[in-house]
Amino acid sequence: MGGILMEDILKQIRQYASEVSQKYQQQGLRPLYLHIYKNTNGKFIYAKPRLKNLETGEKRIFPISLDAHDHWQMKEPDFIVIYPEGNGLKPLYLLPELTASKEVVYIVEGEQKADILNSLGFTATTTGGSNTVNSHYWQPLSGRKCILWRDNDEAGVKWLDYLIKKLASIPSGDIDVIDISQLDLPVKGDVVDYVVKLRDQNPQITDEEIAQRIKNLPIMSDEQVYELLPELAPSSIAESDDIDEKSLPSIEEAQSVINNLATISKLEYALQRTSKASSLGMSVTLLDNLVKDARQQQVSDDKSKLVFDVEPCDYTIDGNKLANKILELVNQYIVCEIAVAIAVTLWIFFTWVVDISHIAPIAWVNAPEKRCGKTQLAIFISKLCCRPLLASNISPSAMFRSIEKYQPTLIIDEADTFIKDNPELKGIFNAGFSRDNPYIIRSVGDDHEPTPFLVFCPKVISGIGDIPETIRDRSISLELRRKMPNEVKKKLRDLNRSETEKLRSELARWSADNIDKVKAFKVDLPSQINDRAQDCWEILFKVAGVLGDGWNTKVREACLSIANMENEEPSLNEQLLLDIQETFEQKRQTKIFTEDLMLALCSDPEKNWQSYNRGKPITPKQLATRLKGYGIAPKKVRIGGTVKSGYDKSDFIDAFNRYLPKSNVTPLQPSDSNGLSQKTDVTSSPTVTDEKMLETSNIKDCNAVTDKIIRGSV
Repeated sequence: MGGILMEDILKQIRQYASEVSQKYQQQGLRPLYLHIYKNTNGKFIYAKPRLKNLETGEKRIFPISLDAHDHWQMKEPDFIVIYPEGNGLKPLYLLPELTASKEVVYIVEGEQKADILNSLGFTATTTGGSNTVNSHYWQPLSGRKCILWRDNDEAGVKWLDYLIKKLASIPSGDIDVIDISQLDLPVKGDVVDYVVKLRDQNPQITDEEIAQRIKNLPIMSDEQVYELLPELAPSSIAESDDIDEKSLPSIEEAQSVINNLATISKLEYALQRTSKASSLGMSVTLLDNLVKDARQQQVSDDKSKLVFDVEPCDYTIDGNKLANKILELVNQYIVCEIAVAIAVTLWIFFTWVVDISHIAPIAWVNAPEKRCGKTQLAIFISKLCCRPLLASNISPSAMFRSIEKYQPTLIIDEADTFIKDNPELKGIFNAGFSRDNPYIIRSVGDDHEPTPFLVFCPKVISGIGDIPETIRDRSISLELRRKMPNEVKKKLRDLNRSETEKLRSELARWSADNIDKVKAFKVDLPSQINDRAQDCWEILFKVAGVLGDGWNTKVREACLSIANMENEEPSLNEQLLLDIQETFEQKRQTKIFTEDLMLALCSDPEKNWQSYNRGKPITPKQLATRLKGYGIAPKKVRIGGTVKSGYDKSDFIDAFNRYLPKSNVTPLQPSDSNGLSQKTDVTSSPTVTDEKMLETSNIKDCNAVTDKIIRGSV
């Protein structure tokens, strides 16, 4: 995207927005504005089209961004990657204009309002509504004077409260609040309504005159702000003229006092709060709030110890020796094939370099029966992996919030039952497999704001039964066995904690020293496994390559061994293709009548087709429906002197080559006797698209002010 002009980006956004907004337009919503978010240097980050039903007032706003492969997507980007200076937070609106100006900054509740102020010559910005204040990066306003203009409703009061506290934490310069009570605005009225009112009252009014009116708007006194937001009100102690500012503690000293107050009992704090507030030069109310926040933070920190980081050791690590040590431990504590032990070892290493991995393969710990050590292996992994979080009894919402907050290695025992009882988990596991689409979208807050949650992280799932095919397809199978009477394995309680902590510290050091090498390592993956399996194993191959000293051989042998153990069953459609292929080969002909194909398919009671239709044989229509997805349809075929509905083998070759194991595909040979017509070109089926979605929308009618703002180069 680096060299794309903003004009080209705008064209692409308008086209994409036109396509994805069709369903809203059918509901009477009209595209009105297109808001572009950029970084400080003017580089495109993401866009937000705004649609509104002019009759009902209903509105829709959704994000549009480019993914890692420069494909448009209807969601926010990965801000950590595209806006690193924000530390994962979102940029302020009109950020390039904001940083280039030295003027007072007007802060409002929405992009449209910021656009209008900007068009009138002001420096303005926003994050959206009240629920978006804490999700944006405010540091560009450090030291800047700000004027706040809230909407005339309760949500506006909430927004103002959040914003003043946020600006105080930067800190910003002076903060003024416009007294909207004197503007005669309607309920929910804002700067847009104010400007419209001025123009309605005087159609000849100029932009310069409107700007001057805005500059002269009444400002709330401190007392008025405190009356509106009583939590911000200072106490008489804090306002006393007797306080010597030079005697007040530094920010660091004040924070230390507050942290100490948060550790004492509530009774002790009650006896000290007034004197401590006086010494800190603040109101008792403010001190109460700060101590409350500190207590909550301490509780949060205590809880987060369930997901803790480890300090790397202070000596260089030989990766091969470390890997062999962990492999030895796996063999001492876990009953499994050597291939599984190798996979476990490399997967543990993977958790320490997950930040550079495009895929997070799921470790599926499974066994045919109980008492095979599945829980033992899950706990073993938790003792050595990076940021372990054991979460065997967790709700889906708690799961995706935990992943978003901690970026842990998530370990779930009894997962077969757990997933069955919580279908939503399938979406979390599937989305969290690849960085191509690592988010799920959920509505949060009183305003039900659509919010993306990052669910990409290493995951261990353990269970007896099978798991959904989509999850199994994204997993490395770690199949365990029941211990024989003569097999001796140690108990996990015998594994000394100091030993595992030492190993985790060494893993952290190895990761710090080698993560870039792992990222750059080029692997040669086995051609015997399918594409999805290659995705799962690639990071383990990379780790093994950096470990060296035979680990390349170990990982290859383990991969092929586990792939063979999985013995993947074909899907129903794949089985149908296999059976049709077998029929063609047995009959040694390139054409077959439908009735003969049906007879052949239903002749074997062990196969699905004799009882496919609720105990009855599959019908010709049902057969045609299943084959339609492969671009195959019945047609008139001639065999000898007879012409009937049937199938031509040449029509199946593309499907055979694409969806069946290569060893099962028999190249089609021309047959003069059958008059076979060879296919010289295979055209893939077109993507199914609603033609109406491709119609040009009136997104081009976006507000002229906005268009003027966002025109330029990236």
